[in-house]
Amino acid sequence: MSAVRHPIKVVAQRTGLSPHLIRIWEKRYATIRPERSEGNQRLYSDDDIERLALLKRVVDAGHSIRTVAVLGTAELRALAESVSRPALIFPASAGATRALKSPAKDSAEFIEIAFLAVSELDTAKLERTLEEASVALGQVALLNRVIAPLVHRIGESWRTGELKVAHEHLATAVIRTFLGHTSRPMAVHPAAPTLLVTTPAGQLHELGAVLVAACAAAHGWRVIYLGPSLPAEEIAGAAKQGMVRAVALSVVHPEDDPSLAGEVARLRRLLPPEVAVLAGGRACSAYRPAFESIRAMLCENLDDLAAALEKLRSGKN
Repeated sequence: MSAVRHPIKVVAQRTGLSPHLIRIWEKRYATIRPERSEGNQRLYSDDDIERLALLKRVVDAGHSIRTVAVLGTAELRALAESVSRPALIFPASAGATRALKSPAKDSAEFIEIAFLAVSELDTAKLERTLEEASVALGQVALLNRVIAPLVHRIGESWRTGELKVAHEHLATAVIRTFLGHTSRPMAVHPAAPTLLVTTPAGQLHELGAVLVAACAAAHGWRVIYLGPSLPAEEIAGAAKQGMVRAVALSVVHPEDDPSLAGEVARLRRLLPPEVAVLAGGRACSAYRPAFESIRAMLCENLDDLAAALEKLRSGKN
């Protein structure tokens, strides 16, 4: 192990991680254990820097810091080598490379701070973090790089018991309000199609639906958001009244509701034939046969959703 020790500013420059995120990872996930100077300043070895750089690489590729923090450095090296690097296939100038890297670094930090705010039930901190992320990244990148991964992480943490229902409710309220405010100023074309967003009866978790509504609004759709857990009759009635082009259903939990297939089939019968159904969410795959039986458009992520919305808008469905 090298005897050279570096201050956190140097570590941040060499890894691309902000000092704040380095400290968060160290405190919450014990990623490294730096030494302390006589003045109680953190000092990092070259091995620490290598480990942090590897962690950043695999986290930027989509791995959860909570999952990879427990890996040894050799395991991290192997995982990092398996990560595809599009930037190596399409080389860019140094300036362009920095521009491409900074959103990933910023988004990782924003996700970490936002998740801590949720775990601490700190509404003001979560609101402030989302506002800062919106300014730094823009609305579409905010949805894809911060809010979508944050929503997924909150859902997984709720399932594992790390977070409780109160944490999820706080996150839902703050994110819903925030996205409602940020979407409001966006002009909608008079001829824009309308999307109705909700969750089927028995599906009480609405964070995914909130995200779908925001994504559709960002892509120029007029959105009718109805909240969670609506029976097929209510959804169909609102769809007819609102003259919608499509209905989007978010399915998160539970994954074994025996009544959901019947709800989905009834909704399709009640909807006009020209109204499409989109379905997505963490539990969607558990009900794939039900959704495939009504020829719903399945969306595994926001990119799939955006593509489906564009297809519907162009009349190619």
